[in-house]
Amino acid sequence: MAFARAITTMGLSQVMSFLGIYVVETRGYPAWSYGLIALAANLGQSLSNAWAGSLSDRIGRRPLITTSLFVRSVVVALIGVQILLDAPLWTLAVNLIANATLRGCFEPVAYALVGDVVRDDQRVSAFGIQRMGTNLGWAIGPALGGVLTLVIPYGAVFLIAGAATALAGVVTLRVEDPARPRPAVSRAASDPALRATLRSGLRDPVLRLLLLGTFLCALLETQMFSTLAIYATTRLSLTKADVGLLYSINGIGVLILQMPVLALIRRLGIARVLPWASLIDALGFALIGFASGFTGIALAMFTLTCAEVLFDPAQQTAIAEIADPAHRGRTFGVVGFASMIGIAIAPLIGGVLFDTIGTHRVAMWLAIAVFGIGQTACFAAFVRQRARRPSPGTLA
Repeated sequence: MAFARAITTMGLSQVMSFLGIYVVETRGYPAWSYGLIALAANLGQSLSNAWAGSLSDRIGRRPLITTSLFVRSVVVALIGVQILLDAPLWTLAVNLIANATLRGCFEPVAYALVGDVVRDDQRVSAFGIQRMGTNLGWAIGPALGGVLTLVIPYGAVFLIAGAATALAGVVTLRVEDPARPRPAVSRAASDPALRATLRSGLRDPVLRLLLLGTFLCALLETQMFSTLAIYATTRLSLTKADVGLLYSINGIGVLILQMPVLALIRRLGIARVLPWASLIDALGFALIGFASGFTGIALAMFTLTCAEVLFDPAQQTAIAEIADPAHRGRTFGVVGFASMIGIAIAPLIGGVLFDTIGTHRVAMWLAIAVFGIGQTACFAAFVRQRARRPSPGTLA
């Protein structure tokens, strides 16, 4: 599954990293139109996260994982054809939203599958390896895509990305699916209808804390890819190459640090790691406000990377442990829904803060860091509540 993630991420990051430039600079559409498409795509993925996660509890994980990858490969190739033909933006938007929605049929279901197949003591390592697969794809994809656009048309790169996505689908055909069939799961208990899925998740007070913490985490961490890039180039006069190097520090840092940090997470236990990693995340964003150049921003980025390699495997493990094994897909789906809502609105909130108090850089980044303080409080409360009740897993 980590290999499939690496292939998919490498293929799609080749093209998606430059999509905004194509829409705004090459085609001449206003920037708000691309932002509107991105918002609709993120909302589409959030809805499909919740729906697909619950559905996988009934029909199994692999049918959704594999089918979504094969269908997505066709959609990605169609986007490439549309770009080569300079198709109207609205037609491009339809397929971009479809692409994001199909991603929602993969992400929570794939994480649920990993939670199904590993032992309790293997979960931290398993989810860490998934994260490494994604970051390996990000480390290779944008650089490869930039080189390819120099020798072939941008639309043609989508055809390569579509082929990579299909290859990931082929890889997942070899995955065993212990969740299929699940005769003990009643149809009513695993109703994939969105309202029923969300209602079921929100009834659990422990899961509510996890959902709120996840939402705040997404709201915070998305600023690293939206507000930070604008801030670095306009307020600190860094070049686009400098910004690219900052993101390389993040991607390479995850690949280098993730394996050693997994041992640290296992030793400390995720109950300690979740709130402390959240606090380190808040610290990293606060440091951006005090940076006056590339070195200061790079230090902040390294701090954010340390928080990421601690938090992500611990969070995924926590989701797997609080979930009823019969409804693990539903739990991952609802958490994915909360995360994508945060990702969808994060650029808007960051943009408002930038426009209103962006000239007061310390104040702006401290305001953003407040989301991390809220995240820390949520996960501190989550681990306390979690320790008070019996459950299928063990939050150690």
